[in-house]
Amino acid sequence: MMASPLATAVPAAAALAAGAPDAPQITEPGVDNMLVSAADVHMETAPFHDPDGDAHLCSDWEIRTGAGERVWYSNCIGGTQKVHIHLGDGIFEGSHAGRADLVPDKDYELRVRFRDNSGDPGTEWSAWSERPFRTATERKPLPDAPQWIVKQPGYRVEEVAGGFQLPVDIAMTPGHTVDPAKPLFYVSELYGQIKVVRGDFSTGTYAKNLLNFDPTGDFPGTGEMGVTGLAVDPATGDLFAAMVYEDDGDILPKIVRFHSTDGGLTSASSNTIIRMDKEPQSASHQISNLSIGPDGKLYAHMGDGMDPARAQDKNSYRGKILRMNLDGSAPSDNPFYDSGDGIDSHDYIFAYGLRNPFGGAWRATDGKLYEVENGPGANDRFARVDRGADYGWDGGATDMKNRALYNWTSTHAPVDITFAEPGVHHASGFPEDTWGHAFVSESGPTYATGPQDKGKRVVEFGFIADGSVTGPKTLVEYNGGGKTTVAGITAGPDGIYFSGLYPDSASDGPTGKNAKIYRVRYVPQQADAPVVAYADRDFKGGFQSFGAGVADASKGDLAAVGNDKISSLRVAPGYRAVVCADDSAGGRTNAGNLGLCRYYGAGQHNYVGADLNDKPSLISVMSAPTQGTGVVAYRGADGTGPAQSLGVGGYEASAGELSQVGDTLTSSLKVAEGYRAVVCKNDRSAGLNTGEVGPCRFFGPGQFNVGTAFDNQIALIAVGGPAVTAFSDAGFAGNRQAFGPGVYEAKPGQLAAVGNDAITSFRVEPGYHVVACNNDSTGRKNTGDLGPCHTYGEGNHSLAGQPLDNGISLLAVQAGPSSGTRVTVYRDRDFKGASAKLGPGVFQSGNLGAVGNDQTSSLKVASGTRAVVCRHDSAKGAAAISPCRFYAPGDHKYVGSDLNDDISLIITGS
Repeated sequence: MMASPLATAVPAAAALAAGAPDAPQITEPGVDNMLVSAADVHMETAPFHDPDGDAHLCSDWEIRTGAGERVWYSNCIGGTQKVHIHLGDGIFEGSHAGRADLVPDKDYELRVRFRDNSGDPGTEWSAWSERPFRTATERKPLPDAPQWIVKQPGYRVEEVAGGFQLPVDIAMTPGHTVDPAKPLFYVSELYGQIKVVRGDFSTGTYAKNLLNFDPTGDFPGTGEMGVTGLAVDPATGDLFAAMVYEDDGDILPKIVRFHSTDGGLTSASSNTIIRMDKEPQSASHQISNLSIGPDGKLYAHMGDGMDPARAQDKNSYRGKILRMNLDGSAPSDNPFYDSGDGIDSHDYIFAYGLRNPFGGAWRATDGKLYEVENGPGANDRFARVDRGADYGWDGGATDMKNRALYNWTSTHAPVDITFAEPGVHHASGFPEDTWGHAFVSESGPTYATGPQDKGKRVVEFGFIADGSVTGPKTLVEYNGGGKTTVAGITAGPDGIYFSGLYPDSASDGPTGKNAKIYRVRYVPQQADAPVVAYADRDFKGGFQSFGAGVADASKGDLAAVGNDKISSLRVAPGYRAVVCADDSAGGRTNAGNLGLCRYYGAGQHNYVGADLNDKPSLISVMSAPTQGTGVVAYRGADGTGPAQSLGVGGYEASAGELSQVGDTLTSSLKVAEGYRAVVCKNDRSAGLNTGEVGPCRFFGPGQFNVGTAFDNQIALIAVGGPAVTAFSDAGFAGNRQAFGPGVYEAKPGQLAAVGNDAITSFRVEPGYHVVACNNDSTGRKNTGDLGPCHTYGEGNHSLAGQPLDNGISLLAVQAGPSSGTRVTVYRDRDFKGASAKLGPGVFQSGNLGAVGNDQTSSLKVASGTRAVVCRHDSAKGAAAISPCRFYAPGDHKYVGSDLNDDISLIITGS
């Protein structure tokens, strides 16, 4: 395999030379007294040079304290470590014996000398070169703060999966429809496995034993090699993986294509599409990122193997971005393709002059590939990749400034990149002001402890019209006291996902099998609702909140804002809305059209336009696709042919969300009882916020052919259904009952179908809030405690083993606040002080108007209305929000000493 990290055998003496090699030129640390991480000192020199032409045999490296004590060394090391070495490649001694890092906030000096192969003891060694540096102060975690801190408002970091070993890259499956049993994304593990994560976040092994050598080594150091980049073929679901293999002692790059016969859960066969058998790889500077471009070609990023000269050499694959067909052959339209001299490295080159382009992704906004790479010293680079371009890397300290959109002023180690794009997973639910922006993972110093000023974060870059960038602006940064850091990053259907490269506990070591995958979601605290519609322009007048589904005026669904009254609306990130002038009345159910229908993306729409103003009678609120069988779309008539099951949410052909039935190929529908569907001939491609997506048609429960006017022409399907579906058994089985917005009690038989004290699992559709309580109003009307009570948001919830399992007697369901006079709350007792009028809905700490959070002392409840008030709101997540109290219609002069000036949530309904 590779040369020993501590010694290299001396060959037979060459002809005696007359002079010594030139002294090394140290390029990392980049300048004298540079501040570096105590855990990861990058030590690098310019290429070896000997005036007599002798070859480079090995190098001596050492680190001394400011007082002159040698505390680390690596004697006569060969291989790529001759010019680039890490702490893990040497030995700590003296006062530092037994350590794996240097002491923070301390002065040190790096020393290095070269040895040639002349065999002449008098001239084989160069003079020593020295570079003083200082280690950075150890940064402590912020007290009483989470492991990952969000630095921009409205975002949340969540752990979604665990049990990984060195998870380097994440590849999302295109067009995933949130089926819990199907692959959602794949994760490459550096040491020879690929894991699959399903829609329910359970994990499995897709492929294993992918390396033909033992990759174990030091971190930082020789252990940083193995399986790296992944890409999924959207046409076949085949998975491409970049990796290295051992051949006669050399570590070499290859790309393997995997094929599955069980829907992508495991690999059934594999085929190496390309081997680069004369391109020795080095720790981290190896083959890495893979992506499939809009041209259908596979792009592969290749590090320089710690041999900078190869980056400029078109006869080498190293230091390049390569472009190839999916079978591994070279496309004839590559910039340096020339079949006349045989097919070799130059035929594959798309761009060259790169050092270590470990991360890359396509930006749909401009159709360009972008890359991030680690530079020497303070020259990490973010760049747009242009066809045939030279990025200048040849070992020089300033080479990385060539063609850079951004250079980091100190080493942050950017390793991957993704984009928030409205056409890709609906921008992952991120707000409109981030669309087209880049999100970059900065890994920082290798296997360092605790927070870092340089790295261990995700940063955001904005784009200016001329193609330049703004930033970086930190989105998320590590705040724990452990070892993990950010590595792979990719845009998903409900957020941006990133991998924590190491287990957080130092006791697991860097290669422990307890690393995790995280998700960054945009969930603005106290977000009103997915869609809020207003009666007047500029978000004024009466208003109503809507969760995911189809709201139909003829069914009374627009009561708060009013039929034919809507003039403006807000659409939350991650949602879309289709607003139509007509509802399902007047013979339009299952037939006819819904009049003028317009598509609105996420954002603030202060006027729906003169042609729709004061006319909307139907709103389809579309979340990302969800699991479910409320509607089944069929390619053939009468429920025949390929089919696709659709849960509550929205499905657009241009986003690949109808791919199972076939984009625009739907001929018939089956709509379950309690569900509705709106189908349209056009989707967002007809014009975001301005164009007409119609004609559109409404379908109620039953099985229907869509009609000749829509047959094989449907580009959009919006599905509405119950806000909540509750089940008596675990696993969403047993007796079931559907609930729309409102307050439901066991006492009057409103839980009869599922049963009182019988709910064990339930599903909440996107955009809805649920308050579930152990007691109803029996013996507690206007007094007492309904507790324990919990609040729940969208998703599947299992209560097994929890306090409310088989213990729910009250459910309150709403999407958000609405205007009206169902409940009036007062700041003081006896209906005095500031007041706020509340319509049907859920009102949390930010929605209580003039009264304010933790200020309510008395309230009036209108006839036909029920109200549940609680001390805490959903900021606590699925946790206890008690005490909660039920109020029947009437005047309540005092809420009681236990809740007085301590109410953060009020949910009202019939």
